[in-house]
Formats: sequence, C-alpha cells, structure tokens
Amino acid sequence: METIPVNSIEFEYVYVANQRCACGGYFVAVRQELRQSPSGPVDHLLARCEGCGAERSFEFDIRSFFGQWERYGRFRQTDERFREAMSQLRAGRLAEAEAALRQVVDAEEGEPAFAWGHYHLGRVLLLEGQAEEARFHLERAAAIQPLEPEIHDALARALRATGEEEAARSHFQEGAALRERFPTE
Repeated sequence: METIPVNSIEFEYVYVANQRCACGGYFVAVRQELRQSPSGPVDHLLARCEGCGAERSFEFDIRSFFGQWERYGRFRQTDERFREAMSQLRAGRLAEAEAALRQVVDAEEGEPAFAWGHYHLGRVLLLEGQAEEARFHLERAAAIQPLEPEIHDALARALRATGEEEAARSHFQEGAALRERFPTE
C-alpha cells in the first residue's frame, strides 16, 4: 500500500473524504491506528464508502509532524490559504490565487497530496499560459483523485495546450465516462 505524505492529522480526514469509491460514493474514516513502519510512524485509516459500504485502507506518512505538538494544527493554515485562494480566483486575481495555491500544496508548509489544491493551481496556471506547469499539477490531482471528471477535463485542456492531442482526447473521454458513471443529482 502506498503511503500518502501529510503534514497534519486533519488533512488525513480531508483526503479520505475526497476519495470516491468505484460505486460513486465517498469514503468516511471509521477507524484510525498508529503503526510503525521501517521508515517511521504511519497513521492507518480504515474507511467505509457511504454509498455501498465497501471498505478501503489508507496509510499516511506522518513523519513531518509526529511528536511535534506545535505542528499538529497546521491544516487550519492550509485551509485558510485555500479559502483565500478561492476568493482571489473568484475575484479574477490570478497572481494572488496562484501564490496562495502554491502554499496550499507546498511539501513543507501545505499539503502535497491536496488534489483540489493541485487542480485549482493547474487551472490558474493554464489561464496564465503556463501549460507545462499546469499539466504537472493536474496530473498530480488526477493521480490523487482519479475518479473526478472535472480533474480529467482540466488535465485534457492542459494536454491540448502542450500539443498532446491524443492524450487530451483520452482525458476528455475519461471525464465524460465518469460523468456518465456518476451522474450528479
């Protein structure tokens, strides 16, 4: 099982809640357990799909904050930066939104596995004409949350902007298939 890097306990629950099950439902954590691995402490979360009841395990690398009590509440800052970035984005202030989103996904101070942070940063970069870097962040978002059609659509636009038409078509098709598979109410 792949270990997911996190910088706060709160983000573990955000990460799990944003994961989609094959049935289209979302997961909720039902049990948390601290484990030791050869590389250090790991937080193991067992989650259950709210739609079908399927269970899935997640393992989080917590070395960046484990035992450092002053670092345990860092997600509040990341969440505040994300909210600020969304406000800046709605106001059309792309440079400010970009700066805040870079902090959101920062490996040290933010949450590097925050798919929606990568997604929005990729969208902003695409609007600013930085297609290659946009692609990087959108690929990261798609790897973290592969069952979200919006992410595939944005990645397709970045791929198209970098001249990769075949890969773009594939992601547009994936987004359409996911929308058909998981229709919104």
